[in-house]
Amino acid sequence: MRLRFILAGVLAVSCASGVTAADRSWENPVFLTTEEAVAAAQNNISRLDDNSPAALRFFVDLTLAEGDAGGAHPSSAITRNVVERVLVTHSSAFLNDDAQRRTIERFRKEVPRQRAILDARLARFGYPEMPGLVYCRLVDSVDAFAGLARRSSDKMSQIGGVTYYCRYVVLPLSYVGQQNLSELRRSAVFNPSLDVAGTIRRWERDSYANLIDTFRHEMVHVHTNTALDVPAYSDRTAYPTWFREGTATYLAADPHAGLSEGYKEFQKLFFYLAQRHGMSKLQAYYREVLGGKDALAALADVYAIVDSEKLFRRSGRWHRVKDVVQTGLWIAALVIVMAAFRGTDLPHIGILQLLAGVAIVLAILTGLAEHLYGLRGTGIVGMVKVGLALAATVMCGMGLRRIWRHRTDPASAS
Repeated sequence: MRLRFILAGVLAVSCASGVTAADRSWENPVFLTTEEAVAAAQNNISRLDDNSPAALRFFVDLTLAEGDAGGAHPSSAITRNVVERVLVTHSSAFLNDDAQRRTIERFRKEVPRQRAILDARLARFGYPEMPGLVYCRLVDSVDAFAGLARRSSDKMSQIGGVTYYCRYVVLPLSYVGQQNLSELRRSAVFNPSLDVAGTIRRWERDSYANLIDTFRHEMVHVHTNTALDVPAYSDRTAYPTWFREGTATYLAADPHAGLSEGYKEFQKLFFYLAQRHGMSKLQAYYREVLGGKDALAALADVYAIVDSEKLFRRSGRWHRVKDVVQTGLWIAALVIVMAAFRGTDLPHIGILQLLAGVAIVLAILTGLAEHLYGLRGTGIVGMVKVGLALAATVMCGMGLRRIWRHRTDPASAS
């Protein structure tokens, strides 16, 4: 419990404290080995006081572990592991809980695969290789962010993971808070048939999936912040929320259905840029941003979109038109099927095949390949487009032949 309050205090100070220009190196410290990072944290622990930069306190608290600083410091109850340049720390007490221990072990095994996928993906969009360690603290549940969520002016979603400064990440092992557990147990009192144990196991499985998704999301923030570096990364005017969260939700491939409405809108902005304008332009956009231009200046250069409001309007219109077209195709298919059941003298199968071919063509034009495979690179997108074009040609050809046979030989009506 003490560790939770200590972490909460550090999180609160990080949001409230300012730092001088001379202290800002701790917002993005680059240490290539654990030994270097631990030595730096040990050298600074005795110098910490109320005037120390919050970023430095983050570095010390998310680096040190048992045996590094003696029993007086909270690190005496912390366990540390390093996996693929991610320095992972957590309460040693978590190892005494079977569910938490299993989650930590699975997470550590999954980190290398997730990092490999993400590094390759970000490289396609011009991100430079990121040197140094990332500092990741695992906390017991989303309850650790309760105070932060109350202070936040952005109420779009429950906070499930946070990146502070450039490379400090805090993630919950469980996305189920005490309030959820209390409500479940209260419900079980009135409904004895409720499977409390089964529900908690399902929540544990869902929590692990959310942990991996959130790790990927926060790692995009880490890569973006470190690429922009201090002090540029903290300029909210140059890099507004739609850019930061849209980039993270898009490049991390966050499951769209699981996002809050605000985050869905940010993700849709990048779907629009990819689907409407193609992957090459999106890659050019990131090259300009990572090369030093702010998000809006690069947007104007690459897409001729001069401000955020115009981007939101165009994205909204694009997605609305796509929805209308998709709905129209489904209605047309339903009408054809209904006509077939009514015995109307039409080449129903041929019309459906032609409609399917048209739908595939529209899917190509509206960026289906970019939507599904854009993160794998332009080469994959090109091959998928060729495959879709062949499928459209075959479907249209088959449909037209059936329609022609029906016209010349009504007895062959489908």
